[in-house]
Amino acid sequence: MMKMKSLVSALGVVTMLVAGCTPAQYASQADQAAYTALASGQNVALGERHPFSIEYEPVRSEPDGPITIDGKVIPIASKDEPVALTLEECLAIAVRSSRSYQDRKEQLYSAALALANARREWENSLFEGPITANASHTAVNRGSETNAADASAGLAWTRSFIHGGQLALGLSLDFLADFTGGGATTVGSLLEANFTQPLLRGAWRGFAYEDQYRLERDFLISVFSYQRFTQTFATDIVSEHYSVLEQRDQLANELANIERLRETLALTRTLVQGGQVSRIQQDQAEQDLLNAQVRYERAQQAYQDTLDSFKLTLGLPVRARMELEYPGALEALRRVGPPPIPFDEATATDVALAVRPDVLTERANVRDAHKDVELAADEFNPRLDLALAASVPSKEKRQFWELQPHRNTRDVSVAFEYDIDQTDNRDAYRNALIAAAKAVRDYDEFVDQVRLQVRRSYRSLMQSRRSYELQMTNVEIARRRRALAALQQREGEASARDVLEAEEALRNAQNGLTSALVQYVTTRLNFLADLGMIEVGQRGQIHEREEPFRFLRLQQRYE
Repeated sequence: MMKMKSLVSALGVVTMLVAGCTPAQYASQADQAAYTALASGQNVALGERHPFSIEYEPVRSEPDGPITIDGKVIPIASKDEPVALTLEECLAIAVRSSRSYQDRKEQLYSAALALANARREWENSLFEGPITANASHTAVNRGSETNAADASAGLAWTRSFIHGGQLALGLSLDFLADFTGGGATTVGSLLEANFTQPLLRGAWRGFAYEDQYRLERDFLISVFSYQRFTQTFATDIVSEHYSVLEQRDQLANELANIERLRETLALTRTLVQGGQVSRIQQDQAEQDLLNAQVRYERAQQAYQDTLDSFKLTLGLPVRARMELEYPGALEALRRVGPPPIPFDEATATDVALAVRPDVLTERANVRDAHKDVELAADEFNPRLDLALAASVPSKEKRQFWELQPHRNTRDVSVAFEYDIDQTDNRDAYRNALIAAAKAVRDYDEFVDQVRLQVRRSYRSLMQSRRSYELQMTNVEIARRRRALAALQQREGEASARDVLEAEEALRNAQNGLTSALVQYVTTRLNFLADLGMIEVGQRGQIHEREEPFRFLRLQQRYE
């Protein structure tokens, strides 16, 4: 029994030594493999001039304390004053803390890890194989006891070839011990080499590499899509940022409207007391003031709700004490004015078909469907495989390190198989033809849908620009109308209703101007992002490109 305990302890120590790496070290190895695949994928899909960072730290859903960005501290406690953030700071926070951004990075990381694992079969992979050990103790009542142990270790090196061949080299080590008293122990090793090559079905035309081909190509498309995701993500942050500012501006317009209505009500009361106008006009002015106060309360609630939603988009807790820079951000936008559109509708359509990842994916689907027809046709061929094998054993007993080449075993075999009933293959081939035809139709329809989407987006963009120009004129007229109505009321030439209507028109025009400007700027930015006309820096900064980034590199590598 003591021998058995010693053996079990020894096996435990061996297992720990063989395992070698800790879980943290294995995780580090996984990161290295994934980042290597990502680096090569970026180089192929985007080129060395367009790198992006995928390395990340786990994002906490709820920070323990204040959040810092560019020296600004965003407090969490409700008693602290809120901190005003610029658009650049919001983008930097979103890139660092957004949950959806983190999810997309992790998805790309997992795809890179799967690709790195799949590549081992086609590259010079490291030796691999299992290590097993067993120990047993058997006791017969009033009889003998048996202690035995066995262990084995296998090292294998495999390599697959594009035309269907597979080479495997292996070394196995076996250990067998019997502790019944005789001390019989046997240790042996065996060196093996095997090579198989299909000669008909699945041979010579790269069919064996097809799954790996699609895996690598789809991963490169996902790298390209991730870069496009960073662009659309940044534009979504900008859009929501200006949406919050629009709500804040409406709140300011409502407050200014309330102050002007109070002035109108005070003047109307004076005129009523002097007997110059009817009491009805005072009631009208007072009702409009009350309605404006109700709208202000609703606008304030809408602003707070929009701001809280924006916090979640950025990856900040709702309790974070922050607000946006106002009115500076909108004033800067008004000073610059609506930027121009870089090209016309026809050019925008051509660019969309040349740069959008979903178009590239649809083209890949058409290619795969036609390739599936070839694969289905190949199934009609009989299976004819050639197998070559050779093995060299070691000497008997414990001299496992001494191989005996003169005792080698060689084997050559040919396997043939053909199913007379080809009904299943016939149906699969016909279905592949149908699927290929459908893939072409789906691609044509998708291209038309892209054209339609671009045309609609372009028209919406032109309409929003025209609306902004009209709203500017509308605000000028509304201000002039309100000033003239107030002056004529003092002189007794206009009623309170004329002033109240002018006041309402001014408020609507001011809100409409801000809405039109924000809509044009955000629509234009989203339009450019769809066409690959922007770049996003490591901190989320947006820069417009002079030329769109196309997927020519992917087209050159994958037809």
